[in-house]
Formats: sequence, C-alpha cells, structure tokens
Amino acid sequence: MAINLHNWDDVRSELLSDQATAEALEVVQMRKQLIAAMAQKRKQNKMTQEMIAGQIGVSKQAISKFERGTSSPTIDVVFRYAEALGIDVFSKLKQAFS
Repeated sequence: MAINLHNWDDVRSELLSDQATAEALEVVQMRKQLIAAMAQKRKQNKMTQEMIAGQIGVSKQAISKFERGTSSPTIDVVFRYAEALGIDVFSKLKQAFS
C-alpha cells in the first residue's frame, strides 16, 4: 500500500481557506506575540521570572511555562503580569473601547 503524502504548503493553504481555522491561527499568533513582548519587557526591566512570580502570586515555573507557550494563564494572571511590568492594561483597554 502506497502512502500519498501532500505538500505542507498545499495542506496549510487548504486549512486556512476555512475562516474559523484562519481566525484561530491568528489568535494563536497574537498570543505568541504578546507573550514574547512581555518576556522582552521583563528582561529590559532587568526582572527575573522569579521576581514577576513573587509579585503576582504564582510560581516561577508558571511564568516559565507561560513564556515558553506551554501553558495558558488566566486573563487575571496576564493582567497582573502586565501590571508587574508597569503596564496599565485596564487603561489601554478603556481607551480602545472609548
């Protein structure tokens, strides 16, 4: 029995032709960008994962998993992480919806 393999670009194109799949991919990509930006800001502020963890009440491992993308924190944890970085998420959201 022969196995017929498909070119990844063709498979990706077909998958992304489905609007729900394309939107899900966009959410994942935005999430990765947000996580990367937060980790970069943490490093620029010369803060360790342990420092952030202590400020927001989670373990260092939780921050590490969040930054590696192997866990999905609650929105509350994301807001507290941002606050620890000096980012007022609530004001930015308020501006976005005003």
